Amino acid sequence: MAEYFRSRNLPVPSELERNFLTDWRRLGTIVVVMAVLYIGLQITSIDTSRANLGYWFSVLGQLVNFDFSIMTPQNEFETFWETAGGQMIVTIFLGIIATAMSIVIALPLSFLGARNIMTGNPITAAIYGIVRVVFTVVRSIDVLIVVILAVILFGLGNAAGVFALAFHNIGVLGKLYSEAIEGIDPGPVDAITATGATMLQILRYGVLPQVLPLFASYVLYRLETNIRAATVLGFVGAGGIGFYLQTYLRMIDYRAASTVLLVTVVMVMVVDYASSRLRARLV
Repeated sequence: MAEYFRSRNLPVPSELERNFLTDWRRLGTIVVVMAVLYIGLQITSIDTSRANLGYWFSVLGQLVNFDFSIMTPQNEFETFWETAGGQMIVTIFLGIIATAMSIVIALPLSFLGARNIMTGNPITAAIYGIVRVVFTVVRSIDVLIVVILAVILFGLGNAAGVFALAFHNIGVLGKLYSEAIEGIDPGPVDAITATGATMLQILRYGVLPQVLPLFASYVLYRLETNIRAATVLGFVGAGGIGFYLQTYLRMIDYRAASTVLLVTVVMVMVVDYASSRLRARLV
């Protein structure tokens, strides 16, 4: 192909040039990748010799044999909220309350973390920098780490799960909100500013109408994410259905565990579908 260009006195595209340096670099890249994979396999020492397919298939058979009786009270002393069905509802509201709490804090902070709002003097610029650093630090801490610390503070139960999810989402929503504010059309803001409006009036009539659809979309997305996360937080004592799932697995009650997993999947699918439809209407 390179000869075709040369025969017509045309410049040869660089990707068609073949020389020792180009081939050496490509070959060197392949060698490095293969070496990294080989070293990784040696370090991880992946051992499949203890795999027991027979036992795995027997457990799989139990997993598809669901036990829906765990969703309702088994005796007169057990309330609905002590069943897997009740805890599934609790899990949903854990995500809802945590999302609401994070909005209350992230929304006002997001305006302080928007560059186009916090410009003009060194004080506001410093506030902007501090708020953005806070958002970065908060969202960089994994929610499981936060929930472990919350369990130490609040003890086992729903409070640890709610506050851990809310804390993590302050950083996530704060970043998303502030970036949405930074991406607004400056035209309406400049027009309102020219009328002598106050800062609150500028935010109310120039900024909020542009960002509210995005804000609502982000809230719905984080809500479904929080509900999914809440199902796992119970493994470390933060309430919700996760505690029951962990208990069933420890008791080797695979029928009950698979029922919890099935209901969790259905719940997440419903929430995901509903939120995606709402987001499509908003944006």
